[in-house]
Amino acid sequence: MLVFPVIFFSLRFNLDDLVFPSASSLELDNWRFSSITTGLIFLLYVAANFVPSIWDVFQFTGATATVCLGFIFPAAIALRDPHSIATKKDKILSIVMIILAVFSNIVAIYSYADALFRKHQSKSN
Repeated sequence: MLVFPVIFFSLRFNLDDLVFPSASSLELDNWRFSSITTGLIFLLYVAANFVPSIWDVFQFTGATATVCLGFIFPAAIALRDPHSIATKKDKILSIVMIILAVFSNIVAIYSYADALFRKHQSKSN
């Protein structure tokens, strides 16, 4: 029941950190917080109108959000490194992690989409 708020909080936080790296804290800027929240909610509602089943959404969300939050966003933040804390090894590992995450995400999305289309074709026949 609490999956959406937890995922949405970290998505909003990481998106803000990637888009506005030198800005003040998101909690202190009400306009930026409201605009990011409104934009993300709008995208979610628009997407919800075009999807016939919530289970399809859960599959694609699980495949993409988990990979982004667990692997891509942290590696991208390590690559950005404004304070020069990361070593060359850290940056190489971040690039490898992003490449592996994108590859596994493509495989997962293809697998879910293929299963969805096969299920849809078998119902129509």
